[in-house]
Amino acid sequence: MAPSVLALVPLSRDHFEVLARWLTQPHVAEWWGQHTPQSMEADFGPSIDGDDPTQMLICILDDEPVGLVQIYRLDDNPEYAAAVGLPGAGGLDLFIGEAVLCNRGIGTDIIKAATARLWEDYPEITAAMAGPSTGNARSIRAFEKAGFAATGAVTVPGEADPEMVMVLPRPTA
Repeated sequence: MAPSVLALVPLSRDHFEVLARWLTQPHVAEWWGQHTPQSMEADFGPSIDGDDPTQMLICILDDEPVGLVQIYRLDDNPEYAAAVGLPGAGGLDLFIGEAVLCNRGIGTDIIKAATARLWEDYPEITAAMAGPSTGNARSIRAFEKAGFAATGAVTVPGEADPEMVMVLPRPTA
């Protein structure tokens, strides 16, 4: 069997149908909130159009879409950067779209690919950071497997649950 190939491609409006389906899956909606097919444009259009600096990327595994990852500079959202205490860092968030694909190492592979993209696209950032809900043990474990370390829980304005701050310093060599 050939090795799997993972690619991160910019989100486009052509992805809205699959994205809307994923966002209604219980394992995604629990952590990503309520979205509807009608809200896709308002929720994701600004990033596609470049009006929001967050990069939204569809994760493609062996030519099949499997999830979404977003990467960004924390300094583009100063309130969030202050809450997590990491000015100068870059952030990433992700989900696996279908529950049957969870617990197979795909999330860790996406985290590694997204972190590499973060280093490449934002050479000024000093660290990569993720903030999964403290109750999202699956996500926390995936970040740990990708080399991130938990530095503590924080309360973030606008979020229902505290976030576990997960950090990976930029490699120096």
